[in-house]
Amino acid sequence: MIWVTWRQHRAQAITCLALFCALAVIAIPYGIAMRTTFSNDGLPACLARSGGAGCPAAITSFVDEFGHGAGMLLNLPLIAAPGFLGIVVGAPLLGRELERGTWRMAWTQTVPRTRWLITKLGLVTGGLVLFGAAVTAVMTWYHGPLDRVTSRLQPVPSNAEGLTFTASLLCSFGLAVLAGLLLRNTIGAMVAGYIAWEIPSTVLVLLNGPIHFPPPATTRIPCRAGCPGAGIGSVPPVTGHLGDFVLGVTRSGGELVVSYLPASRFWTLQLIGGGLYLAIAAATLGTAIWLLHQRTT
Repeated sequence: MIWVTWRQHRAQAITCLALFCALAVIAIPYGIAMRTTFSNDGLPACLARSGGAGCPAAITSFVDEFGHGAGMLLNLPLIAAPGFLGIVVGAPLLGRELERGTWRMAWTQTVPRTRWLITKLGLVTGGLVLFGAAVTAVMTWYHGPLDRVTSRLQPVPSNAEGLTFTASLLCSFGLAVLAGLLLRNTIGAMVAGYIAWEIPSTVLVLLNGPIHFPPPATTRIPCRAGCPGAGIGSVPPVTGHLGDFVLGVTRSGGELVVSYLPASRFWTLQLIGGGLYLAIAAATLGTAIWLLHQRTT
């Protein structure tokens, strides 16, 4: 079964390896340059001395240089990558067998079809987890200096760090596997799997955007002399902590009312998003195993 699984999925495995190598080739030199600039600008000493309050200009310059442009181009593909990679790997797993009729041979051997599917799912899922963990490790290292002066709760770093990338990849894979079994067509399963994957992705965008779950924290800050320069884009944030993600700042009498996501909420949001993706992945793969076990023709 290991040899058969490798033969059937080696093209996807090689593609994932090539994509990871391309990511590493871009991220590692750029990350080294980022760390060199971070040190040369004196940001480590400033953060240790004043928490960033003493060097807002240096922080702004660093973020403008590395948080936009080429740095953004490296991050943006990772938002859609889990959906595309998951369907490319998952849709053919059952869809190709049923489309080409090779199930007649594959499911009538000494290995029962349920064990055949569980074994393949275990091997392929393990490979996807390894790939997702490797991408997450590289991107977490790459974002390290930026994470010290900006918020990890912004959409781009939160999609590439923590649990989200790997969990999203497994969700797309599970949806594509189930679609392949139901539609008996590889291309149709890819389309259906990707559309289905967009649903939880959109839900999480809403929860992290207009809706915000859990609700944002609110604090009131005494404001003397009009609090010049205090706003959403203040450096450091008006909350005084560089990791906080400020959503809104309004004035009420002599106070600033600040709505923000605390930096400590990063893993809470990762567990919510990752948990949703993993629950869908487990449900779809479990359903596929049950349906294949019940199949009579």
